[in-house]
Amino acid sequence: MAAFPFPYTFFLTKPSISKSLTTRHHVKLLVSPTTRKNTSKTCSCSAQNTRRAPSNSPLWTVTDIAQAVGGKIVKWGPPGTISIDTRTIEPGQWFFAITGENVDAHDFITLDLSKSGCVGVIGNRVCENWEMGFVQVDGDTVSSLLKMAAFARNRFVGKVIAVTGSVGKTSTKAMIALALESLGSKVYHSYEHWNNTFGVSLSLITIPRDAGIAVLEMGMNRKGQLLELTRLGRPDIRVILKVATAHLENLVSLEGVAMAKGEMFQEAKPGDICVANADDPFVKSIPVPQGARRVLFGRSLESDVRLVAAERVGSGGSVGVRVVLQKNMEMVEFVIPTLGLHMAVNACAAAAVATSMGVPLSQVGRSLSRYIPVSMRSEFVVAKSGIKIVNDAFNANPVSTKAGIDTLKNIDCDGKRVAILGDMFELGTHEIEYHEEVLNYCHDACIDVVAIAGQRFHLAADNMNLMKKMKVVHAVETENLIPKILNCLNMNDVVLVKGGCQMQMVKVVDAIKAMPRFTQSSCSGSEN
Repeated sequence: MAAFPFPYTFFLTKPSISKSLTTRHHVKLLVSPTTRKNTSKTCSCSAQNTRRAPSNSPLWTVTDIAQAVGGKIVKWGPPGTISIDTRTIEPGQWFFAITGENVDAHDFITLDLSKSGCVGVIGNRVCENWEMGFVQVDGDTVSSLLKMAAFARNRFVGKVIAVTGSVGKTSTKAMIALALESLGSKVYHSYEHWNNTFGVSLSLITIPRDAGIAVLEMGMNRKGQLLELTRLGRPDIRVILKVATAHLENLVSLEGVAMAKGEMFQEAKPGDICVANADDPFVKSIPVPQGARRVLFGRSLESDVRLVAAERVGSGGSVGVRVVLQKNMEMVEFVIPTLGLHMAVNACAAAAVATSMGVPLSQVGRSLSRYIPVSMRSEFVVAKSGIKIVNDAFNANPVSTKAGIDTLKNIDCDGKRVAILGDMFELGTHEIEYHEEVLNYCHDACIDVVAIAGQRFHLAADNMNLMKKMKVVHAVETENLIPKILNCLNMNDVVLVKGGCQMQMVKVVDAIKAMPRFTQSSCSGSEN
């Protein structure tokens, strides 16, 4: 039997937890550090004050695994790292066989798994014909995974930073990690969007033994989830970026989202740092426990690290966002090689974290000028056909989609501006209204063509009679929308691709990338 692609994000039960630019490297210091009055406290995290294992230490030995999960070594195996996804298993990894509501991963422990280089299995039942390492656990394997994550957190002696927010988590996490590299400690940040219970567990389990700093992202779609994740990860620095219209299906209102996001700060201990967006009234009002220190970022004059200015610079394939930040009497100017103006706020948040840990603001600017956009998050691609793609396809909510439309509206374009949008999810009883709001935003931004995938956008477009006002291309399924889109595009067009992760809008990006060069557009009107 072939190794099973194990989509742990979707079907496992919810456990509860007890506790390049020409200006790319241009950085301008607007006020000399010698004139700066720096009275802020810093959180030191240098290589000298953390005790870490040597860089050649194995991440997990078989005895480590058995101790972490409270299991029994049935068959010895070599040291390695941990995976719960047979699609991505690599040589030298142990496979943690998670049992979910719909699938038991033990059924896929086969010869194919060992051929992929898997050196061992962690599970609750021994499988026939498995000759590699095996650690047997009692009972629920999800609970055993959480035990392993807690063990990993307990043995990590460096600093943990956790980021949450309705938008911007993954990009800000990457920026924070980049900004902290100058401290001299090895900085680890979690893989892509590992931000749910299983992702955070894997993030902790994957922290290198010689790392001094770990930057994690934490997401949620229900009340209580962030509290569980913070108890598992026990962050020293906790960041809340924004409260927006996301996960309303479970949380009902923005106030509900704010309460759930506020769990990030809820159990901060004395000495912890709580970093909050001063421009978001919901975030700013979240209380910080006594003894923890609050650090504000944003455009507000109250901000400890202030976003003074942000503007788009460059043209063609060399574009970026010029950012000016201020802390006390020091200001720094630099360019982030990315398209979206909203990324400036993420940079400001990263600067707030880094400066609270002792990184000079000028060094933050130098570091962030080397930022590379995360895949499928405001990623700029020029296809071989000449079409420019703003690939923001990973996920969507109304706020992030409007930010993407702003980017599309303002980017240089010699052809059509085309918004390719997939349904947004978990928006509750007013979901159609939110889709209408986004379509109105496209109309007001004078987007030339709107291509929509999904029933929600279709209902919203019908309600608005949008197809009489704009050029609209529609299909219920993303795969069926692709040929209609390809018939609409010309080499000078700029397209935004964005949608809920369930819509798999990356398929649209891949199809546009594969297009050959052509000279004539065939998009002349609406299609239904």
